[in-house]
Amino acid sequence: MIGINVINLRNFIKRRLINRIISSINIKLLVTLISLVFIGNSIYFNFDSLSNQKITFLEILWLFGGTILTTISIIINGYAWNLLVNNICSNRNRLDILKLFLATNIYKYLPGGIWHFVSRYNTLRFNFSHDNSVQSILLEPLLMLVSGLVYIPFGTLNIGLLILCWSSTLVFLPKCRKYIIKKLKSMKANIFTNNSKFKDINLEQTIKNISNKSTYPYKPLFVEILFIFFRFLGFLCCLNAFSIGTLIPKGLLISSFSMAWIVGLVVPAAPGGLGVFESVILFSIGSQLPEAPLLASLLCYRLVSTISDIFAALIYPIKNYLIS
Repeated sequence: MIGINVINLRNFIKRRLINRIISSINIKLLVTLISLVFIGNSIYFNFDSLSNQKITFLEILWLFGGTILTTISIIINGYAWNLLVNNICSNRNRLDILKLFLATNIYKYLPGGIWHFVSRYNTLRFNFSHDNSVQSILLEPLLMLVSGLVYIPFGTLNIGLLILCWSSTLVFLPKCRKYIIKKLKSMKANIFTNNSKFKDINLEQTIKNISNKSTYPYKPLFVEILFIFFRFLGFLCCLNAFSIGTLIPKGLLISSFSMAWIVGLVVPAAPGGLGVFESVILFSIGSQLPEAPLLASLLCYRLVSTISDIFAALIYPIKNYLIS
């Protein structure tokens, strides 16, 4: 009898220990690590083929064009956030929102993936009300997410998927905002409760203070959809640099790109979503394109994206966000 109790106690402790370990695992970090291992494995087994990929002058022009288009997309993204802030904040002041966005966007590469939000909030709260500043930060990634979902149905003729993805635009209806921001508290919004930079924020009070009089952000959403399209064009240039951009239907390509971009946005454990975006692309269209050129395109697109972020940040190298 005592032996049975000891065995039961041992099994109980083992289960508790396993549950404790599982609960302590950072899912986002785990997904990122798995993605990086997957990408690393693909590069390892295709190293010889990658080494044989030649970059001619024409291919360099394609990559240069991709860099220009991706840089333009970042500016468009900043303009979309500018429109979103204007939609939320009824009173404009002398703060240059676009300049603030471009100067802080590069901070997303810092560990944690939240420091661009931190920097923007620290500037907004001195120029707008506390509640409006919080909304402006929380709704920006949601705006990007919904804009990406718009392109997902392009890869298939599924009416149900079309309705499901496009109905996501309803989340910006004024009556939905309180519920959405409350849900965001358990996602990206935890930076407001777990980070010392935001320890003075009462998110619950902010949710109560959100006005139902806010108008639907038509303009920010449209411009953000345009941002995704320009981002895709930059990616397409990288595929064309290795002569594989025409081997797959454009609808399927932009659908796969949007899905990969969304997953990289939602799982930002690595700086800039490194590894996650590439893995989703390989999973979704890797079987339809030559693997070595596709890997080369993905590596070049990662380089193009990083250079574009640096270029965009250098547009306003001096941190002066006030309109002169």
